[in-house]
Amino acid sequence: MSVRNMRRSVKAALVAAVAFTGLSVVAAQPAAAAGEGTTGRDCSWFCGKLTNNTSRGLWATLEWGTSDAERWGAREWVPAGTSMGGNASRIDVDGVLIPGGCTAYGVVLGGAYQYPVAWGGGWHKISGNEAAVLAGISC
Repeated sequence: MSVRNMRRSVKAALVAAVAFTGLSVVAAQPAAAAGEGTTGRDCSWFCGKLTNNTSRGLWATLEWGTSDAERWGAREWVPAGTSMGGNASRIDVDGVLIPGGCTAYGVVLGGAYQYPVAWGGGWHKISGNEAAVLAGISC
């Protein structure tokens, strides 16, 4: 096989791999959406989790909904130094309320990714495949 033909074969294999990966991601999206729609205490997979390692208790919501009223209606207290949610618990935490005038610091972990957060006052979304680990809070 010539170098030119080998390059074509490698390029074709890469295109096929990218296309297959793209199709796999597209096929996985409905499952993630279904997991995202599973909220509260009936979650069996893709359950959001909050780990509150701050010095203050925080409100978590088990239903993100479309308004603050819905979030407040499904709220649960998460004391300082405790966690709520996650696949093992079958509880899906959909968000956390940071008190006005405060900033909570930490990281959000989601499978193959993680990113730092500095959340100010208000509700903050925790997706169904994420674990928010808040390490500190300043008010």
